Parts: sequence; structure tokens; C-alpha cells
Amino acid sequence: MKRASRVRVAAYPLRVLSALALLSTAARGDLNFDSLQARAAQGDPEAEFLLGRAYDRGEGTPQDPAKALDWYRKAADQGNAKAENNLAGLYLNGRGVAADPAEAAKWYRKAAGQGAALAQETLGQLFAHGIGVPKDNRQAAEWYLKAAKQGFVQAEVDLGELYYFGADGVPQDSVQAAAWIGRAAAQGQAWAQNTLGVIEENGLGVKKDAAQAAQWFRKAAEQGNAKGQSNLGRLFAGGSGVNQSWPEAYGWLSLSAASGEVTAVKLIQSYQAHLGPDVVAEGNRLAEEHRRLIQANRAATEARP
Repeated sequence: MKRASRVRVAAYPLRVLSALALLSTAARGDLNFDSLQARAAQGDPEAEFLLGRAYDRGEGTPQDPAKALDWYRKAADQGNAKAENNLAGLYLNGRGVAADPAEAAKWYRKAAGQGAALAQETLGQLFAHGIGVPKDNRQAAEWYLKAAKQGFVQAEVDLGELYYFGADGVPQDSVQAAAWIGRAAAQGQAWAQNTLGVIEENGLGVKKDAAQAAQWFRKAAEQGNAKGQSNLGRLFAGGSGVNQSWPEAYGWLSLSAASGEVTAVKLIQSYQAHLGPDVVAEGNRLAEEHRRLIQANRAATEARP
């Protein structure tokens, strides 16, 4: 099965992991910095974690990764899972300390062992790519599974993708892939929505259903996913799962092609010579309508707490 064109950590492993590592497992809130310092000085592990995060993010004080490291370590040494996770992130990215993937893996393992889903997902990625630990896809799958069972969407994606393509130690499993990618798609993850569309269209671990595939392609497309736009445009061109419509096909394919999606570029070139100016004009109008919808969806997503 051909691997989908989703940005993965393989080309530059720390890039995706860095983004994960910078996430916090606690919600940001207003901090009384002086009170926090006093509590941390008394050895309160939650205050130590929050003070470390304040220095990490520059909340109420100038950003200082080295001080963040110190306070995270104090809390982590008392078993605070959030501090263990964030301390691991500093070691992974070399912030406030020399980068040390093995030390990062150690602290991620501690946090993951306490059930921290973010740490479980990140530890899975470390095993998947041999960063700070020996490469081991079975271990990666085990940690992804722990996080995915908690509803952590990135773990659902990574576990589903591992089963979708298969890897050393993890045989390809279309049924498991469909199940986990389906969970991520239901949570609104655009790559998963498009991939679930491919799964539904081709009957990979599920019954073939072109209409259901079209619905998932549309969900991905309306989030701005270029693959979803290309696939939806292709279905409109052929009338598979949707009512055939050349303007809709042209509109979605032109949006996808504008993002550089190779299949969309080829399809629109092959169709364009056979389409009249009225169809192209209506397709362009629909493309602009779709573009406004995508922008509104993105704005709504960014506005969520």
C-alpha cells in the first residue's frame, strides 16, 4: 500500500516531536507569580511545575528555559507527571540544557507510566523512529495504544497509520487501521478524515461505501486538506458517491491544485480542455465559496478555548 503524503517525523524526526513536547498537560491560567514562588519554595510539587511552566513560557516573568528546567526537575523528582513530561521536552529540544534524547526518553517513560497520554504518544514516536531508545515498532504501537485508549487523537492517528501501512514488527491490519483512523476522523482530524475516505472508497477493512467516502473527503476538504479536496473533486467528476458535477469537480480540484497537490494538478489539466467557459466560471465561483468556508472553519477552530 502506497504511503500517504502526510508530514512525518522520518525526514526530520525532532520536528513533530518538538511540537508535541511543547504542549502542556495542564490548562493555562492566570498566575500570581509571587504566591507561586512562595509555594514552590515550600516544596509544593504542583507549584514547582507551574513555576517551571511560567519560566518555560514567559508567563508573568521573562522566559528562562534553564530556570524552567530546574523547577520542572524539582517537581518531577516528586513524581509530578506533568513536570516529567515537560522536563523531557526540554531535554528533547535542547532548551535550557544540551539536547539529550536518551534523558528525554527516560522522563517521558516516567510520565507515560503514570498514564499521561501526551507522554505515551511521544514515547511511541521515540520508539517508532529510534530517538533516545532503540527503534521498536511494537513498543511504539503499545504506547500509541495506551494514549489512543484515552482518546488522544494524535495517538489514534499514529496507531491507525502504523496498522494502515504496516512496519517491521507490526503487520498491516486493515481492520485495526480503519478502527483507529475512524476514531481520529470522528474527532475532526483532517488527515484521518481523508484517509478514512480512502478506506471507505476501497473497502479496506470495511464494506465499500462511496457515499460515505465522499462525506469524509468533504469533511477533510472543508478543513483545507488538499488531498481531501482532490479526492472529493475526483468523485464529483466521476459521479461516484455524489451527483456528478463538473463545476464542483473543477472547484475542489482547483483549490487542491493551488496547494500544489500533484494528483489535482494532473486531473484539472486533463479535464480543462473538455470543459466550457461556463463550467470553468462556475467552478471558480464555487472554489471561492469553498475557500471562504474553509477560512471560517479555521477561524472557528482557532477561537475554541
